[in-house]
Amino acid sequence: MAPNNGLANSKPLAKEGPSSGRNEKESSTTILPKGTVESRGNGTVNSHAFISRQIQEFIHGEGKFSFWAEVRGFFTVWMFVTRLPGPTWVDHHPGYLMRGMCYFPISGSLIGVFVSTFYDAANLTLSLPLTISSIISEVTSLWVTGCFHEDGLADSADGIGGGWTSEQILKIMTDTRLGTYGCAILLVYMIAKVELIAVLGKSMWVLGKCQGGGPAIVVTHTLSRLVAPMMVRTRDYVDEQGPKYRFYSFFLQAKYLVTWSRVVFATITSFIVASIAYGVVKGAVLILAVIVMAFFSGQYADYLLGGVMGDYLGATICVTEVYLLTIILLFNKYKEHLFLFEVIVSFFLEVTAGKTSALKSTKILLANDSVFSLFKMVAVVLFTHAWCRNVGHPPMFARKGVAEREPTDEIQVALVSPVERDVTKTGNALEAFLADKNHNFSQRYNAVRDYLDSLAKPVGSLGTLEDWASRLASIQRSTTPKADNVVCLLFAADHGVAKDIADGGMGCSAYPSSVTRKVVMGLDNGLAGASVFAKCNHVNLRVIDIGLDDGISKCEWSGKTVRPSENKIIGGTKNFCNSNAMTSEEVDQCICAGKMETAKAIDELSCNVVVFGEIGIGNTTTSATLIAILTGKNPSDLCGSGASTSRDGVNHAIVTKKIAIVEEAIKYHGESKMKGQPYKALEAVGGAEIAAMVGGMLEASERNVPVLVDGFICSTAAMIACLINPMVSRALLFATESTEKGQSVAIDEITKIALTNDIPSPEGPALHMKLRMGEGMGGLAAVPLVRSACATLSIGTLEEVLNLQGTNVYKC
Repeated sequence: MAPNNGLANSKPLAKEGPSSGRNEKESSTTILPKGTVESRGNGTVNSHAFISRQIQEFIHGEGKFSFWAEVRGFFTVWMFVTRLPGPTWVDHHPGYLMRGMCYFPISGSLIGVFVSTFYDAANLTLSLPLTISSIISEVTSLWVTGCFHEDGLADSADGIGGGWTSEQILKIMTDTRLGTYGCAILLVYMIAKVELIAVLGKSMWVLGKCQGGGPAIVVTHTLSRLVAPMMVRTRDYVDEQGPKYRFYSFFLQAKYLVTWSRVVFATITSFIVASIAYGVVKGAVLILAVIVMAFFSGQYADYLLGGVMGDYLGATICVTEVYLLTIILLFNKYKEHLFLFEVIVSFFLEVTAGKTSALKSTKILLANDSVFSLFKMVAVVLFTHAWCRNVGHPPMFARKGVAEREPTDEIQVALVSPVERDVTKTGNALEAFLADKNHNFSQRYNAVRDYLDSLAKPVGSLGTLEDWASRLASIQRSTTPKADNVVCLLFAADHGVAKDIADGGMGCSAYPSSVTRKVVMGLDNGLAGASVFAKCNHVNLRVIDIGLDDGISKCEWSGKTVRPSENKIIGGTKNFCNSNAMTSEEVDQCICAGKMETAKAIDELSCNVVVFGEIGIGNTTTSATLIAILTGKNPSDLCGSGASTSRDGVNHAIVTKKIAIVEEAIKYHGESKMKGQPYKALEAVGGAEIAAMVGGMLEASERNVPVLVDGFICSTAAMIACLINPMVSRALLFATESTEKGQSVAIDEITKIALTNDIPSPEGPALHMKLRMGEGMGGLAAVPLVRSACATLSIGTLEEVLNLQGTNVYKC
């Protein structure tokens, strides 16, 4: 980061915030008060697909669009990319930096004007040679920017040149030392840039017809920085885990701060600058060139790293500068290149028309030096690409999989640490293995499974308990996982589709919508099923009104067990057969509420397992519709009786009615538009309590807290959470098999998502007791099983049992 003299005038640092669990020593000075960045979003695995609470609060709070917010965003960017001081009321706030990224091109223009002034003074005033003038301008650029982007170029070169997997590349890139690749690429970059500016010659400032090095400096400084907002908006931001992780962790969801409107603004300002210098046509060509660079560089970033990060963006800006300087230089020789293009086109036309033989035309064509050079270059590039694709080690995207899944492969032997290769099946070695942050979830899970196989029991004899034990130990990174402090979160809401037909609903349930409210009242008074089960299993119970229809009389809850959410959907959802169930804002509200309630429960109660449940007449119909729209499954394979009035739980008339309702909803919304689109599906046919559970599961997964999943509705929410973030699948413990057919479809989808992402898929439901009550009852009933799974790792090993000494030893 470029030094900033304005920091000398900053306010005293606040007290240190919560510890992040890192081992690095804190610096005595920081860009923000201690704890500020940490509180705005610690780096977590795969947290790109959902807008976190911190981002939501920033967007709708201090970062909300206003004149002063934009001014602060601009100066935040200015202080970040230059060494020049800014106003004392501006700091390096990561949120304002991301929102202010649309001002990157404007800051580039100002830097370009500053640098080009020295170029023109050296050349036009002092009559120094063009090369010396170009060197002076480059030194000026390095001084004013503090080598900000050049540092990223060097680090990226070291990482890409020296790393073999994405993890190794990131590790090298975040190392502050300069390596051979970095030195080499910096040298090439400096020489190329200095030479290109010098060749462009003396500056000539004419509106729309500028020439020379000065205008090129301004335009390239402007347009090269346009790639940053474009790439941040269209790519995931990688959790780099480097020495500056506390600052950059906020960037993981940067795409939600760099909106499309901001990217368009940056593009328009860049186009205006380019058009003023070179005219509209050439300006458009340069903008198109930047878009092409942003796309291909983003593709390469996805291939290498899984997304973009600070150093890589800096490297792309540097490369784009040289790239644009080259294009500007070629503007002066476009007639030569146009002639070359015409020669090649005429060759293909003559061969196609049969006017001449391909061999004869090729000989004539290759006699042209320009064509022959182009032919050689294309041939060499194609040959090199084919060689790299088919010879030697696997490509980057396959290397991680090879390293993880083929322990006997020579490649794996060369890569893994001694601890990973030589780990023995003892508790102490396993504890060390689990604690090692270099091991991912799959590696930890498999290590625990191997350890369980060594215990004094037949291999796999504890069935689902072994999966749960492995999952719990891997998530908590401990051979003594805990489930002593469990919280149950129940979300309650009404559904428009469940209302009577006379009230605009579809009457999808055997029970009226008013029953939902009565059940919540029972919970508030400790009389409902979940109240009893929670008490007998020593589980903290919290019930959140996320969308109950209050009707004429608003119900006042006690606040001890039941309380309304701050983000409550007033009146519940709408009938999704003739409108959207919720607006996009309401979906965001519900997901955010689920995350907030889960975070609050984890923080206040220090819970180590979360049970999710729901109350909402009609939500089996909603769940079936969600699965049908998201997976394309036939409604008849998803619909059951729901809350039935008969003891056997079967009501054929209700099933038939629900199938018709689901089909009508699909016809109204269009299934093809929403397949695999969780947010759109929730907006179209979702339920408030389902969306809240989705948010809760996302939050629990991010905090590494296992989730006990109840029946059909909870499994639907789990499927949607996994579609948003596949890493949620590692935290899921399916408690009970529902009588609803759709649950197995949801679990199958979760299994596919997990396997696609190389995550061990969760076992099927543990309990097969025909439970169909809701309220998280199956999850509450399974709490003792979770505690038993935790105890499983305390079983002695087979070796320990066989080595026991005593008189009562039976011999075969």
